[in-house]
Amino acid sequence: MAQVKQDLGRDAVILHTRHFKKGGILGFFGKDMVEVMAAIDSAASGTEKKKQFIPAAAVVQAEDTKIASLQQEMSSMRKIMEDMLCQLPKGREQSSASPLMELLIKNDIEPAIAEKIIKGLPAKASFDSKGPEITRKLLSDRIDCFFQRIDGINISTARCKTVALIGPTGVGKTTTIAKLAANFALKEGYKVALITADTYRIAAAEQLKTYGDIIGVPLEIVYSPEELKAALHRHTDKHLVLIDTAGRSPSNQCQLTELQELLAVDPYIETHLVLSSTTKYRDALEIVDKFSVCSPQKFLFTKVDEASNLGTILNLLYHFPTTLSYMTTGQSVPDDIELASSTKLANLILRDYYE
Repeated sequence: MAQVKQDLGRDAVILHTRHFKKGGILGFFGKDMVEVMAAIDSAASGTEKKKQFIPAAAVVQAEDTKIASLQQEMSSMRKIMEDMLCQLPKGREQSSASPLMELLIKNDIEPAIAEKIIKGLPAKASFDSKGPEITRKLLSDRIDCFFQRIDGINISTARCKTVALIGPTGVGKTTTIAKLAANFALKEGYKVALITADTYRIAAAEQLKTYGDIIGVPLEIVYSPEELKAALHRHTDKHLVLIDTAGRSPSNQCQLTELQELLAVDPYIETHLVLSSTTKYRDALEIVDKFSVCSPQKFLFTKVDEASNLGTILNLLYHFPTTLSYMTTGQSVPDDIELASSTKLANLILRDYYE
């Protein structure tokens, strides 16, 4: 209106407007234009002059910000479409080019970790021609890279070795303690003692006492850090003392603080964080994070035989390069426990590969 009055005077009136685009490609990125039809109202001006209609094409350009916004939106849409096209399979060859990749992903191994494992390995045809044993060996060698250190319980004749198993409820700490005690006492001939601080479960102490009677090792029950300290002092003549602790919830800070205070009675206690192989990876991450207040030196994985996939183990070892101790593969005492092995993991990962 200001431009019309500037051209035709203050008595000018707008009769019609028309919007249209000028230039651009396929209707996009054109300039927004407005055509204005205006005239002088002679009656309003008080003169005898007839009303005249003087066309005035006033071209108005849209704000630059709107054009820039539209361009940015179109660019984003194109990028999304390009990404989608890149993710589409390009024929049968690509979809079947990496069966090991599919196998590792099936085992819930993170894609980035799976790529590192199979990088440079032969294609499926090469694997088939080489045979399953060669395949397992190649994969085992790659998995070895994720085992920064594998170390069990090393006993010295110079002083008593004290080992505590910690972890959440239901991971099999008590059964694992019994397996370790049986192996060191019966198979290797060491003097072993058992201590349980699991006073929350009524059957826990009885279960461990039964194992102790069968194996022929003493068991003590403690209820406080002071009692644990006294019990450790009474068994300084032993080669190995194994401490069974109560399962703690990762979300219960009070219980974790109690556990931390219990283990603080002796700075030489070697702590193994017991994790179930059946635990989901995100849950396992939370467990490791919460139990870090107890400064575990090693990871011990149970129920490897029950796990439908083993991605949790590799993912944790990739993000937490710590020492791995033992793996349990069943309920049988003392047989179903062994030092962690990349070959064992490779065999379990490949169990469905040649079905």
